[in-house]
Amino acid sequence: MPFLSTMEKMAIERGKESGAKENCQKNICQILEKRFGKLSKDLVKQINQIEELNVLEQLHLETISVNSVADFQTLIEPHLKSEN
Repeated sequence: MPFLSTMEKMAIERGKESGAKENCQKNICQILEKRFGKLSKDLVKQINQIEELNVLEQLHLETISVNSVADFQTLIEPHLKSEN
């Protein structure tokens, strides 16, 4: 197996992290839809706006115990980028 350059290794890691983020975002939406029904496009957009993997992983866990979509929206508000 050929040696990978530092740049190639970094690109692979970025790809893995990007895939993990997308997977986590998808899982959050799927669990919320299963529990509460169809999600608004705005909420899906907000979930997909969150880029920090550790935040997404925590929110993923929260989807199990949150009582409503409104409660979940309250949880994600601090993690959303302002659109100013």
